[in-house]
Amino acid sequence: MGSSRALRGIDPAALESALAELGYEDVSVFNFGVNGATAQVVELLLRQVLTPDQLPRLILWADGARAFNSNAEDATYNGIVASSAYQELAQGMLVLPTVNQPGQTGQTAEVSAAREQGINITLTDSYQTLDRWASRQLARFSGLYESRDRLKQQFQQGLTTLFPADTSTVASPPGGVQLAQTDLPSDYELVDASGFLSLGIQFNPATYYQQYARVTGAYDRDYSNFRIPGVQQEALLSILRYTQAQQIPIVFVNLPLTDEYLDSTRMDYEQDFREYMVRLALEQPGLTFRDLGKLWTTRYDYFSDPSHLNRYGAYAVSQQLAQDPLIPWNRSR
Repeated sequence: MGSSRALRGIDPAALESALAELGYEDVSVFNFGVNGATAQVVELLLRQVLTPDQLPRLILWADGARAFNSNAEDATYNGIVASSAYQELAQGMLVLPTVNQPGQTGQTAEVSAAREQGINITLTDSYQTLDRWASRQLARFSGLYESRDRLKQQFQQGLTTLFPADTSTVASPPGGVQLAQTDLPSDYELVDASGFLSLGIQFNPATYYQQYARVTGAYDRDYSNFRIPGVQQEALLSILRYTQAQQIPIVFVNLPLTDEYLDSTRMDYEQDFREYMVRLALEQPGLTFRDLGKLWTTRYDYFSDPSHLNRYGAYAVSQQLAQDPLIPWNRSR
């Protein structure tokens, strides 16, 4: 679970495969990452969207400090609770999709219809096209980061997820260091049915900032007046109380970032967050904190942009987590 950093940073297939090699052949993994998710969004998903019988045996919460800034505007959470669907959910009127039982296969009507219509646009292509087009338009409208951020958020809210009908059309990652064929499974697809957004683009600082503005931490709205105590801390503590009552361990994974992203301002806030999580993990028996934040600060081939992993980084993180002796994988059986 987590924001776009989890959506693009944890590969369920790779994690399942790595765990199977260690003897956990009966473990299934689903990526429930949501763009812009904060602690409030994760709490909503766990306590209001998932029913008790749908809760997992173990939760990997993969994210970082910016998901816990109680002083920042929580646009994703506010958008959810203001939606008509949420109002129906709160009133018990929303009909949730049925979940396939183990051993069954199937697709939603929407996905099936999309495939029948011959949609062959990859999710990577649609994401990159929209994001780059938005950046160009925003550059025309205003040079102010505040305006750029607000407008770009509106564009991203309109992004429709398209599942590729033919993954053979996916091109190799442009530029950068490519992994050998043996480094990734032969059936490694762009998008799988486990919620993982697989982006092959590799971050290159020499060309990235020719298309995107370089925003320092001092002007990053995600870190504006950074402060954990408040609504996000309340949501975090509520989640821990709930999962402990359900006997579900939570492993919080502080995902890797690049040195291009970790300037002095962000570094200070990230350090405050790490210290907070270390203290909290000592106080909360159901919480484990694993810090990978500075693991690959210069491995740009593992990132799609300064703060998001690509599919190669997600594969490497998943391999690392599977072998982590402090994660209670036995509870996920």
